[in-house]
This record gives sequence, C-alpha cells and structure tokens, in this order.
Amino acid sequence: MIQYFKKSNPVPVHGTAAEQQKSYKRLKWQVFISATLGYGLYYVCRLSLNVVKKPIVDSGLLTESQLGIIGSALFFSYAVGKLSNGFLADHSNIKRFMSTGLLVSALANLIMGFTGSFLFFAICWGVNGWVQSMGAPSSVVSLSRWYTDKERGSFYGFWSTSHNIGEALTYILTAVVASYFGWQWGFRAAAIIGILGAILIAIFFHDTPESKGLPPVNEDFRKEKISTWKEQKGVLRNPYIWLLALASGFMYISRYAVNSWGPYYFETAKGYSLTQANTLIAISAICGIVGTASSGFVSDKFFKGRRNAPALIFVFINDFLSFR
Repeated sequence: MIQYFKKSNPVPVHGTAAEQQKSYKRLKWQVFISATLGYGLYYVCRLSLNVVKKPIVDSGLLTESQLGIIGSALFFSYAVGKLSNGFLADHSNIKRFMSTGLLVSALANLIMGFTGSFLFFAICWGVNGWVQSMGAPSSVVSLSRWYTDKERGSFYGFWSTSHNIGEALTYILTAVVASYFGWQWGFRAAAIIGILGAILIAIFFHDTPESKGLPPVNEDFRKEKISTWKEQKGVLRNPYIWLLALASGFMYISRYAVNSWGPYYFETAKGYSLTQANTLIAISAICGIVGTASSGFVSDKFFKGRRNAPALIFVFINDFLSFR
C-alpha cells in the first residue's frame, strides 16, 4: 500500500528542448484541467447529503439532530484528514492519491443510497470526510510540481473556483435527480459522477514532470538542501500558519451553515420545492466563481498586494449578510 502511493521515480530526461516544451504545455494543461474538474467533482460527493435532508426527514428515516451528527462526522474527520493528508501528499504519487480519494468517496455515497441505518450513515459519512481531505492537497501539490513560481498564483486562483463549480453542480444536478427519483438517487447520482471523476483523474492527472522524462519546473534556489519532513516541521512551528488556519475555520462556520442547512431552511421555512431551494444555493456558488477568480486581481490592483485588508473586508461583508 505504501509503495503504491509513493512518489513516482524520475526517468531519464529525453527529447529535444522543443519537444520538452511541447510536452510541458500539453501535460500542464491536462494537470490543471483534471485538478480543477476533479476537485469540483469531489464536492459533488461531499455535499450530496445537504441536498436531500428534507426528503430524508419527511420519510421519517432520520431526524434533524441525527443529520446534524452525521454531518459533523464528515467535518471532524475532514479536519483531521486535511492536516495529515496534506503532509502525506508532499511525499505521494498525487495521481493515485487523488483518484483513490474520490473513488472511495463515491463508494461511500453509493452505500448511503442503499441503506437507511443511522449508524451506517454516520460511519460512511465519516469515512467520506477523511478521503475528501485527499483532494485539495493533491491539487495544490500538483501546481507546485508543474507550474513555476511566476505563473502558479494565476493558475491557483482559477483552480480555486473548482469548489464553486462542484457546489453548483451538486445543488442543481443532484436536486433534479432526487426530486424525480427519490432521495436515494441523490447519493447514487453523486456516486456515479464521483466514479467518472476518479477515472478522469487517473487518466489525465500526472504526478511529476520528472516521471515523464522532463526536467523539474522549479530548481531549488537554496544552497543548503532541506528535507521535506524538516520543512513540514517548520510549518507546524509557525504561529502565523495556525492563526490563518483558525481564521479560515471561523469563516467556514458561516459558509457550511449555508451549504449544509440552506436548502433545508428554504424548503421548510419558505415553502420552496427541492429544486427551487437548491437552485438558490447554487446561485450563491456560481457568484462565488466570479469572486474567487477575481480576488487575486482585486488584492493586487486596489490593495497593492496586501491580502489581509481585502480578506478582512470580505469577512465583515459575509458576517453582515449572514446576520441579515
């Protein structure tokens, strides 16, 4: 198992400079597109439960409190997994790491489409949270392996729209399927999409340029070589990283409050149908695509590269709208 997920061994560099540049261009676009679409499909398998909460409650299968516990199982395992799998991704074959995570997530959704047990729901959703945490680290590592320092920021900004794409797909496509065929098919449809996403990643996502007979994109600029493990220990000892993580955690409280219970609220309190309620949440996700893609430009153009100032402003706007 360890050997299977181990980072690919480099192969001898081959081809002329022109041939290498041609291969770079083709493979880099494959990596970027498969990372963006692949991680977007991760979200389809992560948010499927949010779409079908009211039908499940209406069927008498589970209560709101039980659904809250099931949802928490995903978030807690996701939080722990995001830390540990982030460290592992630096040492891994990210093609296998990311495709396996989405495949297992799809299988967890598939099982939930054929069971009605609270215990099975909680276990499957907890497992889903763990494997969901394999997606983002793999994608970020791919950008560092395949893109230079000067171009990585732009591609990272566009890759960051992937979760909004996945959210929009979930709240529109899954809701339509569940409204016609029942809540079980909300999970089954997410599973089918997840399996297709795992196949996409397995074919078009690539581990390292060196494994393709290409030289590394970024040469190490330091004279003293430091192991990846030592660099990771330095990250753990950096208080600013933990401060940023804490701030992000608080931001996610409001984000997932809307994502997790927004459709249920619109259906129960406002009387909207399953499709209408989820379409409203999908609109928020679609607007998020524009905001995420433009955030880098806004911070560069209007704040001279000071990312903390616009982030603080956006937090206050988010909190104000949440209270409204």
